[in-house]
Amino acid sequence: HGSIHLVMTRKDSRVQDLNNVINRIFASRKGSSGPNSRRRRLRLRLRTFSVVCLTEDCGILEWVPNTESLRSVITETYNPQFPPNSVHRRGSRITNFSDNELRGAFLKCQDVYLKRGDLDLATKKFDELILKQYLPVMYWWFIQNFASPHSWFEARTNFTLSNAVWSAVGHIIGLGDRHSENLLVDTSSGECVHVDFDCIFDKGLLLPRPEVIPFRLTPNMLDAFGPTGADGMYTGALTESMRTLRKNRDTLLSVLEPFLNDPVINFKSKSQQKSKKDNDANDAKKAMDSIAKIEGRLEGEYNLINPNKNTAKKEQRSTKHDGLYTLHQALC
Repeated sequence: HGSIHLVMTRKDSRVQDLNNVINRIFASRKGSSGPNSRRRRLRLRLRTFSVVCLTEDCGILEWVPNTESLRSVITETYNPQFPPNSVHRRGSRITNFSDNELRGAFLKCQDVYLKRGDLDLATKKFDELILKQYLPVMYWWFIQNFASPHSWFEARTNFTLSNAVWSAVGHIIGLGDRHSENLLVDTSSGECVHVDFDCIFDKGLLLPRPEVIPFRLTPNMLDAFGPTGADGMYTGALTESMRTLRKNRDTLLSVLEPFLNDPVINFKSKSQQKSKKDNDANDAKKAMDSIAKIEGRLEGEYNLINPNKNTAKKEQRSTKHDGLYTLHQALC
């Protein structure tokens, strides 16, 4: 089966090339301690799909079978431990983006930080108005869709490991726009599949509401990881993924540099395209800046700059909560 995708297909193709190189790195023994190394035992890999470019902005994407968006998965899930009339029973309450109460609470948390500059209060409000009122349900999706203990454990493991690898790769290349429709879940294996790679190289920082987090890690994802949350298998796989990518930095940069210098691919935001056309010198400078940022991340540097700190009245030290208030659909 095939699917026509009319926007930024060339960029999708380039990202898939990078992902295939990363998968070969994960499968190789380079930088590992042998066939029984932790990397090989964790079965780290990225789920990829084929992309055929027909023109500069049009092409054919491989159909990815047995997948649903993260939003759909959460919408159809329910927590049987709550009574039928409980507001916490169904996941559809979390994924209803037209819910004015949910949107109002979310914006209120943002305004506390953006207008008053009080990150601690914004974190407290987010916990009270969002996290405690909209409880995650994704733990139950695995129980309801994988009947045997073995298939349940394998599916949850696949979901955890695949999210860890995507988190590492997404942080390195500045992958944004990771809303719940761009994250797919393989309903037969539990594996996470990412789609739509238009917003890369920190392009998310140029959005009207800038995305200031390195990767997507929501309450529902943590719920699916199991009792240890992010502190168990996820952290181990994320650490091993980053270690492997850093050991193979030269290989990754050799793939990314032609990507950034591709004259057909446009990395500007729509507002930048309308205001003026940057000359070749500016384009070259932006490409070099992107390479420098990626090199820094491959050396362990956290260089994601939060543009909201320039608008807040009082700049505060970044914490693990920083960025929760600037990403759309953060609950899913």
